[in-house]
Amino acid sequence: MVGNFDNDVRAFSLENGDEVFTQEQSDFQNALWEGMSENVIVFETTLEKPVYINWAARAAFGNGSATAAALHLHESGFFHNLLADEAVLNVAQAVGRTAFRTHPLFEGQRFNGYVFTTSDKVGDAYLVVIFHIETDQERIEYLRREMNAVITHELRTPLTSIKGALDLLKSGLVGPLTEKAQMLLNIAGSNSDRMLDLIQEILDLSENAQIGDIRESEVIKIAPLLESLVVTHQGYGSYHGVDVQMRPTDAALSVCAVPSQLTKILSNLLSNAVKASERGNSVEIWAQASDGSVAVFVRDHGAGIPVDLRDNLFERFTKASWGNDQTVGSSGLGLNIVRTLIEQLGGAISFETEEGKGTVFRVDMPKHD
Repeated sequence: MVGNFDNDVRAFSLENGDEVFTQEQSDFQNALWEGMSENVIVFETTLEKPVYINWAARAAFGNGSATAAALHLHESGFFHNLLADEAVLNVAQAVGRTAFRTHPLFEGQRFNGYVFTTSDKVGDAYLVVIFHIETDQERIEYLRREMNAVITHELRTPLTSIKGALDLLKSGLVGPLTEKAQMLLNIAGSNSDRMLDLIQEILDLSENAQIGDIRESEVIKIAPLLESLVVTHQGYGSYHGVDVQMRPTDAALSVCAVPSQLTKILSNLLSNAVKASERGNSVEIWAQASDGSVAVFVRDHGAGIPVDLRDNLFERFTKASWGNDQTVGSSGLGLNIVRTLIEQLGGAISFETEEGKGTVFRVDMPKHD
């Protein structure tokens, strides 16, 4: 527990002969501590009081005075909220280092940093706290992780249960179903599968953004892949009254890509094309060679992409208005996911659209010779 700072705060200047921590260090080591842009505070493991505060922290919280900085941080609750956190201390003492994010807010701001354990020449233990004011990017990253946790728990878990119930009904184990009931269950099951796939894509993108894509690429023949995609999207197209077709494609065309990612890319474009189409229209997919690459095209005959969406179409949460009687909702994430996956595979995406005549999306992938 943090002690009282009323009258016995130590002097923290490096010239002070009573300074415990820096007294043990070389001039070079002292210069490193003092030259750090991060705030550094060193505690004895009793957490009774700091034994060292570097220049960055003295300037930020005490106008150059270590005593003022210590009092400021103590009275504002920083020491209590950080160092009274047993989880942080236990992990630091067990493995030598742990990250932290202060909670609640410290004067409208949060601190991010690390707690290290160390010892002096005679074996006395110390805790070194290195921290900085949380940046906007760090705050966004924290919120992203929190959102993913919500997606995993609040969406994926109950949706999986719903899918299990639908599969049980379709199996006939709970009783016979009429043909119409079976058709409705198939539609519900298909849409629950699509939702689970979307949720998994978001989680996959999150992981890829942090550690990169480590899955191995394979040589993929484009024509059989497109044929398979057309077959799997026929049911979705029929439900919306749209015919999904494949145009002639050279059977020799191949690309080097991660199969699951390329499938996700083209499936997303096909389902979007279906949603953008009026009943009775068709959606086409095909591929052709193009200057050392393979270009895959997905065409719809819908209303076209509105002018005000074109510049930001691949940004997150850009929601398209289909311009028809379709009532399917949009998360505004699909095309951002598509672009990210394509870029990870070394490809590119573009589109041409004309109001009232439809849109053609083009995915260019490196050709495999």
